[in-house]
Amino acid sequence: MGTKQDRSMIEAALYVADHPLTLKEIQEILKTSSETYARKLVDELKVEYEKRGGSIKLVETCKNTFKLHLDDRCMKKLGEIVPKTKISKGTLKTLAMIAYKQNLSQAKLAELRGNRVYDHIKQLLAMGFIESRPFGRTRMLRTSRKFAGYFGFPDDVDLTRELIEERMR
Repeated sequence: MGTKQDRSMIEAALYVADHPLTLKEIQEILKTSSETYARKLVDELKVEYEKRGGSIKLVETCKNTFKLHLDDRCMKKLGEIVPKTKISKGTLKTLAMIAYKQNLSQAKLAELRGNRVYDHIKQLLAMGFIESRPFGRTRMLRTSRKFAGYFGFPDDVDLTRELIEERMR
């Protein structure tokens, strides 16, 4: 494939992905071992989007992780037709606690937030925003790749925690 086709492939992959793509994933899609080549194409695609001045931008969510993002001014105007995930305020608070303190035991979460968290956990698992694994008599909770993509975080627990701390300042 030529560079034009490779840029198109990156654009298509970013469009269909349900999470930000890492440079490594982009390399795999292009079937190249060259990180430099993949990064060059991503940068060229980013410049193309900037030159267009349109409503869609290619953004780097963290180091070497990319996604297509709708411009904020458009989101405000299109808010009524953009599909929203229905999530209650309590469930969102539970998700925020899991994201901030991951890997967090279900027992500790219930201690911090009360017994309603068990319903929240079921909902968040069904939505795919968290992952759960057995840990003794409880379960350990952490955010999922879908969470990272949906909320624009990197698919890395430590980086997510750092970004949340940064945003809280």
